Amino acid sequence: MSGPDNGIPRDELTWIAGSVVLSDNPPLQLKYWRKKFGVKQADLAKKMAITPSVLSDYEKGRRPSPGANFIKRYLQSLYDLAQANAKSEQPGAVMPPIAPDVTINQS
Repeated sequence: MSGPDNGIPRDELTWIAGSVVLSDNPPLQLKYWRKKFGVKQADLAKKMAITPSVLSDYEKGRRPSPGANFIKRYLQSLYDLAQANAKSEQPGAVMPPIAPDVTINQS
C-alpha cells in the first residue's frame, strides 16, 4: 500500500485498512479516518479522480461496498494528502504514528 518514498510504514496503512474492512460500519470508518487526518472530502475526491458526491455516497453507505481496491486508493490518497498538509503547516513535520483508538466488534 505504501511506497518507499512517502515515509509511511506499510503496517500502519494495513492496520487502518483492517479497521475499515472489519468494522460493522465501513462507511463510517472511512469518514472517521478522513476527519482524523483533517482532509476535506473535496480534496480527497480530487486526488482520487472521482466526484465529491461519489465519495460522500461511499462515506454515508448510500453505495454498495466499494471493494478492496477502492479502499486501498482511498487510504493511500488520504495519507498522501494528510502528509502534504502536515508538511505545509510545519516544514519538516512528519505525520505522527497511528494510535489504534478504533474499536472493532469481534462478534
